[in-house]
Amino acid sequence: MTPLRLRVDVCTYRALRDGVPGVLEVLRRHRVRATFFVAFGPDSSGRAILKMLRPSFAAKMFRTNAAGTYGWATAFYGTLLPSPLIGAGLPDLVRRIRDEGHEVGLHGWNHRRWQDRLRKYGKDELRSEFDRMVGAYREALGAAPLAFAAPAWTVTTDLLGLEGDYGLRYSSDCRGHAPFRPMLEGREFALPQLPVSLPTLDEHLGGACTTGFADEILRLSAGQPDYSCLTAHAEMEGRAYAGDLDRILGGLDRPVGPLGETPLVDLPRAEIRPGRVPGRTSEVFLQKA
Repeated sequence: MTPLRLRVDVCTYRALRDGVPGVLEVLRRHRVRATFFVAFGPDSSGRAILKMLRPSFAAKMFRTNAAGTYGWATAFYGTLLPSPLIGAGLPDLVRRIRDEGHEVGLHGWNHRRWQDRLRKYGKDELRSEFDRMVGAYREALGAAPLAFAAPAWTVTTDLLGLEGDYGLRYSSDCRGHAPFRPMLEGREFALPQLPVSLPTLDEHLGGACTTGFADEILRLSAGQPDYSCLTAHAEMEGRAYAGDLDRILGGLDRPVGPLGETPLVDLPRAEIRPGRVPGRTSEVFLQKA
């Protein structure tokens, strides 16, 4: 059975400051390595407050205890409070991730803005965001990034084309079942995609929970012997839900490793398209079966 590929998304200032140390502790305990995708620019999470007008989004926020998970300050960043820089503002923690043996990739500049406006971005605006996050990465780590994960699993043809201009080795932009080279809107792209194949904790909490999250992941991962990829979120599995990540890593009957160790030879072509996954209120991009 191939290793479980573990990625940890760091989307907010609190996730990096308070959540990453907790995740690192769990990973040290189990002697495993992961890929951390870090947003490097401003945390403007407070702008999501407008989505509370949507009943489905508001209901999910209450079910997942978003206020307790993200904190009240996060709920006002970018509105009533200034937006602190995430990776660019806490470079010592980004270096700590690397120094403890983990892979560090890019997860956008302004994560919240990306989620809300990517499809309205022009090419120049998109390149500007890439330039800023790549520059911040280089300043923090003294090296070029090798991986990128699109916030909220949302992409465009402009984005997929641009990824190839920055010397990346792979991207993890969508949900799916196996590594592939993507096609979107009739265009083919060269950069390999390593999709997320398992549900996330917030999706589990946002849906109809019939089993514990750790039990669900262990069951589903066992049914994905050739490729399995789990995303943890630092603000959740690094704090209140660290026990879930601990139970998953302790219960697996397969090794765990970062995405960057996935073989990338002889990958098939596959189309990606927007669609729905249970427990998530917005569309994500999915690898076509």
